[in-house]
Amino acid sequence: MGEITRKLELLAPARDLFIGKTAIDNGADAVYIGGPAFGARKSAGNSLEDIVALVEYAHRYYCRVFVTLNTILFDSELAEAERMIKHLYRIGADALIIQDPGILKLDIPPISLHASTQMHNYDLERIRFLDRLGFQRIVLARELSLEQIKAIRKEIKAELEVFIHGALCVSLSGQCYLSQYMFGRSANRGECAQPCRMKWYLKDRQGKVVVKDRYLMSLRDLNLSDYIPDLIAAGVDSFKIEGRLKEENYVANVTNHYHRLIKKALEDCPEAGRVGSGIVAAGFEPDPERSFNRGSSSYFFAGRPKTLANMDTPKSMGKPIGKVLEAKGNRVLIDTCEPIANGDGLCYLKDGELQGLRVNVAEGNRVQTNESVKIPVGTMLFRNYDRRFVTDIEKRKSVRKIRIRIEIEEHHGKLKLTAEDEDAVKAVTESENYYEKANNPQQRERIIQQLKKCGDTSFVCEELHCSGDTLFIPSAELNTLKRKLLDKLMTEREAARKTVYQKPFDNKVVYKETIDWHGNVVNRKAKDFYMDHGAQQVADGFEKTGASGERDLMHTRYCLLHELGRCRKQQANKDLELPLYLYNDKHCFRLEFDCAGCCMKVIGTL
Repeated sequence: MGEITRKLELLAPARDLFIGKTAIDNGADAVYIGGPAFGARKSAGNSLEDIVALVEYAHRYYCRVFVTLNTILFDSELAEAERMIKHLYRIGADALIIQDPGILKLDIPPISLHASTQMHNYDLERIRFLDRLGFQRIVLARELSLEQIKAIRKEIKAELEVFIHGALCVSLSGQCYLSQYMFGRSANRGECAQPCRMKWYLKDRQGKVVVKDRYLMSLRDLNLSDYIPDLIAAGVDSFKIEGRLKEENYVANVTNHYHRLIKKALEDCPEAGRVGSGIVAAGFEPDPERSFNRGSSSYFFAGRPKTLANMDTPKSMGKPIGKVLEAKGNRVLIDTCEPIANGDGLCYLKDGELQGLRVNVAEGNRVQTNESVKIPVGTMLFRNYDRRFVTDIEKRKSVRKIRIRIEIEEHHGKLKLTAEDEDAVKAVTESENYYEKANNPQQRERIIQQLKKCGDTSFVCEELHCSGDTLFIPSAELNTLKRKLLDKLMTEREAARKTVYQKPFDNKVVYKETIDWHGNVVNRKAKDFYMDHGAQQVADGFEKTGASGERDLMHTRYCLLHELGRCRKQQANKDLELPLYLYNDKHCFRLEFDCAGCCMKVIGTL
């Protein structure tokens, strides 16, 4: 096998310590987790004590822990953020994912810094600037295509992280102010109220209703399962799963799924390996369709698809299982090959709304539900809770083990043990006592079998070799010697583990002369940062001023005209009087279509 020159990372979400460990056990090379404050999911904070425990667990396998500090900060929060960063550095967190450039002006240790997608890492000029500054990693915008990622890779030295799975924000990240405008809850402050998942009407200038009461902005979920080899070939370093609010079975399932895909893709890519160590033994067969999903999409990765949204519901519909053949009372006959179990959750669409039912008794393709239902024949049923699958994940836990080989050598009446792991880290120990030679030849096999069992440690012995005479050693002493060897190997692994430190940033890099309110500047340090990098004017961000006049509250590559089959590049739409308006009972927003740039803006008047 040739020398490994690239190490790839599967990055999974961790709502908490328990789920972080679950992600690592299912093949993640790194996890990202919210700290005590300032994460883009305000409800997903964790104590420093829990992060310490997660760091210790991850580092056993050479996996990494990234802490999210990806919100914009007010002046009153800077001192607390600085203290928190110093604590995170001391406890061994591997990197911070940040949005606010004011952090670069704080007195912080050399912890590795990743530029969050919330920094609006979409256009090449912005990405070049962050790269030249010296960010260790840049998290790319979800809207980028494979060809754009390839072009970025050719110019950028920093590590590149790409989203491969999970919920999609309809707006370009860091450029959505709709939640702040409607509810006073800023997406840039981790408080998004998700107005994109609400029902909306669409009308034209004359008041003609084009679409009535549907989830017009609710996108399907991202799924790039089919494109892992393309992403590896494009030079992507980190493959990111979205979902820092997701529960254990979701994280286990999706992480294991992509772990297997990356492992398989690397069979044809001998120059690349994985960041983390160990092999994963899963107790279930992963299937992303059987966990939370709104339907899947490759988004813009392979070009603009015909449809991107699920206008029927923002909730999980799960996996389609078949059509209704008959429904009487609480009994339903289904045309399906899928095994259905007691306790399954099924759902279907009726009159534009998602309806749910619970299976009380399943007998083949006949089920008794928890209530009487009236479902038309031919209606497609989906399973959004698969009880057997969830039970398998929860009971048949995946296990991760580091592969080792052990050499047993008799040395002048003592037993010398050498262990070498898959990362070429070695540990050696020798018995303190002298032992007699064994008369019974079966003693050698006993020693081999006893030393090969690594029990509940993080290791699995795949090879064991003996040399020299066989000694008679009591089982208890042999176990003590083995434990000493494995403990020493873990200590040696920690000593050999590589830590990435943040190099000093380049203060001479010039960016733009004018930073308008889209720059999300809400503290003096962020303003100083842009002034230091060539800005002559730096406007306050929307969260600080509220702005005034007409403002584009959302900038998105999603286009409602295209989604509705009315792309203006393809038809005149003479039956519509532009502009179009997105509205509900409390709000009305004008839509602005940039056909040359193939994007849409949601405009509000303040």
